[in-house]
Amino acid sequence: MENGKNWRLFGHPSAATSALSNAIGTPVSNDVDGEITAAIFAINASSGIDQSTIELWHKFDDYLTPRILVITGFNEGLQDFDDAILLAKRVLDDVATPFLVLHDDDGTPCALIDLEKLQIMNYRNSQHTAADTEHVDLVSEFRTEYLEQLEAAGENGFASGIFFPAIPVLIDDPEFELGIDIVKKYLNSLPSFG
Repeated sequence: MENGKNWRLFGHPSAATSALSNAIGTPVSNDVDGEITAAIFAINASSGIDQSTIELWHKFDDYLTPRILVITGFNEGLQDFDDAILLAKRVLDDVATPFLVLHDDDGTPCALIDLEKLQIMNYRNSQHTAADTEHVDLVSEFRTEYLEQLEAAGENGFASGIFFPAIPVLIDDPEFELGIDIVKKYLNSLPSFG
């Protein structure tokens, strides 16, 4: 445990848990205890959520452990990030989507839009720009829902274990790793103990 950061990663191997473990710097686990200071759950949008992951998620309810949901595989098949969110809301919790995926003209995921700040983070060219009117209109309903969740949970909702951000992540892409920086930002926002 480094600086009180006893983080653990949970999920089926199809969700790239090994690569995520390396990128985030936390071990993959199947054990739940009250000493874990943050639980990162990984699911693959194309594979769905296995029963073991669902059970592990709910075991943290009693501890009010901060949990973050990482969604991979949304570029691999018929299911996308939005489909994975709907499934997660049904079997895990009312996860929040602070970021949505934007695609290139060829349909390849390349950017995220921050629903709070209405900023676009293009991972292909490392540019951060203000969202244009078209994008703002496109995400307006999602933004309203997210802001309502954020307000209901309060400023420390994530750290208190009652607000569950769901972050789209592309890992092992030869060009860029989409979303890893955001996962790390959430985790590093947690207080350190020790």
